[in-house]
Amino acid sequence: MRKIKNGLLAVFDHVTACMLPIIPLLLAGGILKIIVMLLTAVHILSGSTEVILSSLATTPFYFLPVFVAYSAAKHFETDRLLALASVCVMLLPDFAALMESGERITFAGIPVVAATYAYNVIPIILLIYLMSHIVKWLKKWIKESLQPYFLAVCVIAVTSLLGILVIEPIVSLLSGLLADGLEVMQLKVPMIAWALFAGLTTILVSTGMHWIFITLAITQIGVTGVDYGIMVGFLISNISLAGCDFAVFVKSKTAEKKAMSISAMITEFASGIAEPSIFGVCFKEKTPLIGNVLGCMIAGVVQGILTVHCYTFAFPCIPTILMFYSVEEPNNLWKAVAVAAVAFAASFVITALVYRDAEQTAAE
Repeated sequence: MRKIKNGLLAVFDHVTACMLPIIPLLLAGGILKIIVMLLTAVHILSGSTEVILSSLATTPFYFLPVFVAYSAAKHFETDRLLALASVCVMLLPDFAALMESGERITFAGIPVVAATYAYNVIPIILLIYLMSHIVKWLKKWIKESLQPYFLAVCVIAVTSLLGILVIEPIVSLLSGLLADGLEVMQLKVPMIAWALFAGLTTILVSTGMHWIFITLAITQIGVTGVDYGIMVGFLISNISLAGCDFAVFVKSKTAEKKAMSISAMITEFASGIAEPSIFGVCFKEKTPLIGNVLGCMIAGVVQGILTVHCYTFAFPCIPTILMFYSVEEPNNLWKAVAVAAVAFAASFVITALVYRDAEQTAAE
């Protein structure tokens, strides 16, 4: 059991390490999308200017596999150019058109599962991890004098085909099952589904497990244009943590804790960065974590009733709230605001009721 636990933690650590360097690019794309959306809504942008700016905003997401390949190659200490070459083939226009043609596709008689490779994350990380071992194995078999001629072609051929024929189909199947499971829960038991997910989000973030769900949300937004609730769960968690921080600020008697909690709350509101609140307030003080979990579950029930969608990837916070806006669904933004308000209020009230200042308790 310990080996399984350690193995899972190692997987999450690798995913986190590969994704962290790319987050600024994704945030840049998300912010640009929000700007384009806002300027288009007020009829400032139109025509080719809108198309060009939209292209700038879409680039970090469409070419995400390329950025992930580079970051993963650096993390797994393997050749970055070989990693890029092995992945870029999957984004070639002719290859993408073949995958989207709807025709039966084979390679040397082997059936090929049609898949969308843009916006992918997990398959690329796994592929580059395997490539790092393929490179080491080939270097043992190919003489050093011949490696400049044969190593690159062998690595690119083996890695690319491994991704196209094996890894992408398997991971796409598993991701699809997870996405379908979330969608079924949204349809069948939405209040329970999102209450549980929102309630667990802080724990997921603290362990790095949230990246699995974030990458799934990014893929859903990239492929279908909408995420059906994952990013809403992170919005709930972030605003809930801010509510817990504010309750600690109000209830605490020490200047140090007041300063820590209010700075964590401002960070949460302004940037959506949760770590100061999670580790500096909730985990440190213990009782605010109760307010966070229960407050998130209450807001998750409201999310299940209202059904809020996300249309652009960003870290959910006050400046990026427009990630929940859509021309086709204008009320969705107000639903997101309502869910966030419930998360903040519920977490604040519960934390204020259960919180006791540790120093005050010791003195008593």
